[in-house]
Amino acid sequence: MAATVEATIAELLFARAAALVLNPVLPVAYPGRSFTAPAGPYLRVDFIPNRTDNLGLAYDATARHQGILQVMAIYPVGAGIIKATDTGGLIASHFAKGTILYGSGVKLKVYQKPSVGGPLIEPDRVNVPVTVQWRSFN
Repeated sequence: MAATVEATIAELLFARAAALVLNPVLPVAYPGRSFTAPAGPYLRVDFIPNRTDNLGLAYDATARHQGILQVMAIYPVGAGIIKATDTGGLIASHFAKGTILYGSGVKLKVYQKPSVGGPLIEPDRVNVPVTVQWRSFN
């Protein structure tokens, strides 16, 4: 269990990502954890916090924490872009606008519909990024 707001936010987002149900189940690479990329499809999750804003002048005023959870659907090259893009859409639906996550006194909200980006094609894989924008007031 995290001790800070910042780490709790990461925990909440990672737990939501882990609850994503795909068929077939895809392995997930989380930041800072050892992971060996499989030959087949998988997901990569990146936690990208942004600047924290103070919403008042008092030292104990509420702060707005905000940032992005980037989830990348990664598929082997050669099968086209449809399956990777479809997986991106499923991820976006899982983190739909208005999704609220609670834990350890933290409330986090996805405040905008997640964006499914265009495929990024590399020599050996197709990457479809999904950008999830979140905010938390603590």
